[in-house]
Amino acid sequence: MRLTLLALTAAAAMAAPTAAPGAPLPSRVTGRALAELCNTDSGACMGYVVGAVDAFVATQLTRGNPVYFCIPPTVTNRQLTETTLAVLRAHPELANDNAGTVVVVALTAAYRCAAPPPPAVPVRPQPQPQPPRPAPRR
Repeated sequence: MRLTLLALTAAAAMAAPTAAPGAPLPSRVTGRALAELCNTDSGACMGYVVGAVDAFVATQLTRGNPVYFCIPPTVTNRQLTETTLAVLRAHPELANDNAGTVVVVALTAAYRCAAPPPPAVPVRPQPQPQPPRPAPRR
């Protein structure tokens, strides 16, 4: 059973279409569709934005990649949604882009992580004075 499931999963992964380099990402929801959703159902809109955030963070962390934004704990889900919509309004060229990508772009612009501190300069121990050696005997 386990082997069958593994084989089916592998076959499905090999059959999955992939975008050609430079081609737009396949998208079920565009920036425009997200904006329309937000105009009609604010709860679903917020759910999409928060889901996109969680999916991006989980994917980055499991792959060992950095997360580009650092959302302060005091920022609400509503604020994340409003930030995303503000970016969509300010950048109509994003309307046909993948909505999840728009969320990441918006939140990276608004909540970019502070640059990590530079690595500490290693401190080398200073040589300690050595006691004089006794003179060789003849």
